Amino acid sequence: MSPTKIIRSNRRSISLEITSEAVLVIRAPFKVSESYIEKLVQDKTVWIQKKLAVAKNRPRPQEKKFIDGENFLYLGENYQLKISKNKKIELKNNLFFPEKFLPKAKSKLATWYKQEAKEIITDRAKVFAKQMGVDFSAIKINNAQKRWGSCNHKNHLNFGWKLILQPLELVDYVVIHELAHVCHKNHSKNFWQLVAEHCPDFKERRRRLRG
Repeated sequence: MSPTKIIRSNRRSISLEITSEAVLVIRAPFKVSESYIEKLVQDKTVWIQKKLAVAKNRPRPQEKKFIDGENFLYLGENYQLKISKNKKIELKNNLFFPEKFLPKAKSKLATWYKQEAKEIITDRAKVFAKQMGVDFSAIKINNAQKRWGSCNHKNHLNFGWKLILQPLELVDYVVIHELAHVCHKNHSKNFWQLVAEHCPDFKERRRRLRG
């Protein structure tokens, strides 16, 4: 069996997930016993082994090279990198990257992505919050690798900056999903109904996000 991580919360149901690192993540309510979780895992052995095999055989993403012609994603589109004499990173027909940033290229690009994510996601959140009749307290962009977004009890919305790499329609789904949590701090029937009202094809968009 793969390495296993159990995350307990106030959720109502149990979910199983296999991460890209072939780790079994079990999300369960506080009240569920260890023995019940063990039995569930045993019952799902075939499914787990199948998903583990896919995760282990999936090609690992290659480290990006900061050279002319390398492709970088932005809202689902590939842009070729062009090393320039510019003072800042600029996205036009290409992604123009200042030569002076090359010694710290990875962190400089991540900072730029975060700034872009904050601006675009904030704008989308304002649009959908008005449509949905909800209010959020703040938006923060973080370095989350395995979670696209979250909404805490203070209605602070958090998003991983890598969401900006996805097409806008998938960004919108995540924004709508987290805004729905302002009203429903769970994944109840009412929660999904609210999501569906503003994103009728949410199941397809969720499937695309999960790859």
